[in-house]
Amino acid sequence: MRYRIVCTEQEPVTAPTTHAHIVAVGTGNGTANTRWTLAQVIEAMDRGDVFYTQGERTGTLACVQKYVRTLCRRTYIRSTPNATRENNLDNLRRCRWQR
Repeated sequence: MRYRIVCTEQEPVTAPTTHAHIVAVGTGNGTANTRWTLAQVIEAMDRGDVFYTQGERTGTLACVQKYVRTLCRRTYIRSTPNATRENNLDNLRRCRWQR
């Protein structure tokens, strides 16, 4: 399966995106209709599912990949680097789930 990530949850929420970690994402087509924890995304990727982002203006796609942050020895996700910032995971809007 393929899933488009449209928003993120990051911790600590008070830190700038360059110092926060993605702990959950929302997938959907423009609007988030499913919430995934980081662990769920990693498990799905291990099963062969694909996650990606898409720029709103340009439509440019970026694949999402796992990486190990050596400082904390944990696996996180990030978008593949490219020439546009609009499809970068760190630049996506923050998820606002109704509780």
